[in-house]
Amino acid sequence: MRVERTADGVAVIRALEQHAPRPLFDDPLAARMLAGWPATMVAHRPLRWLFLRALERAGPGFYGAVICRTRAIDDACRSALATRIDRVVIVGAGLDTRPYRMPEMAAARVWEFDLPSAQATKKAALARALGALPAHVNYLPLDLTKPDAEDVLAGAGTDRTLLLCEAVTMYLGGEAVDRVLAYAGGLAPGSRVIITYLPRAEAERRENNRWSRRLGWRSAYHPAEMAARLRAHGLTPLTDIGAEAHRAELLRSGGRKLAVFPGERIALAAVAG
Repeated sequence: MRVERTADGVAVIRALEQHAPRPLFDDPLAARMLAGWPATMVAHRPLRWLFLRALERAGPGFYGAVICRTRAIDDACRSALATRIDRVVIVGAGLDTRPYRMPEMAAARVWEFDLPSAQATKKAALARALGALPAHVNYLPLDLTKPDAEDVLAGAGTDRTLLLCEAVTMYLGGEAVDRVLAYAGGLAPGSRVIITYLPRAEAERRENNRWSRRLGWRSAYHPAEMAARLRAHGLTPLTDIGAEAHRAELLRSGGRKLAVFPGERIALAAVAG
């Protein structure tokens, strides 16, 4: 599936970032989760250089977007977990390594939801990297396009929770996105939600038609639309950031000059109580 291939590409970019002079985040597992040609490429400097040049030509700013998104969400997760939240639900977990590399998540109970095939890939990668699956993480199969998705999500419980939905909504129809938000709105007061989405302005830009077809984009929202959707499900929007903030707060402050594709924003929300 396209979503699974995208998850593989994100894992490669996170592994490549570990070789930057000043990486935006620390992910010692990223390279160890890879196998085959991607692992070989990441391990050899000339191949890394060639790959990064090819990536920037094919998708200008994609590398910058992924590493900035990763760092911004890492920071948001730490802030949320510092509020005495000790449960994490990750929807569409892919090859996300946060439960295994972030001490704050290692101390929490984690539920990872994803398609069965994606979870099989993830578990095989974790077996290579760690030798065994961590006891604090639960893996539950989920297809958000199915009507029973809300019931499946409810299996993780509704206690005070950090819900993370990264790089998922753009591949879903609006009904499936609402299933995630409906579950989020039913969480206990004080819960936090981190969700990324495709800005409608980018989805409607003619220059991005090729990416829309290639990646299978299905849903997009103006920031005001996303805020309204969050409120409709009982969530209080907190912040909404995108490429401009990433460049100003993460790249320029560290002296890095990278293009950042503006095709994804990060919305943070809370369950009021």
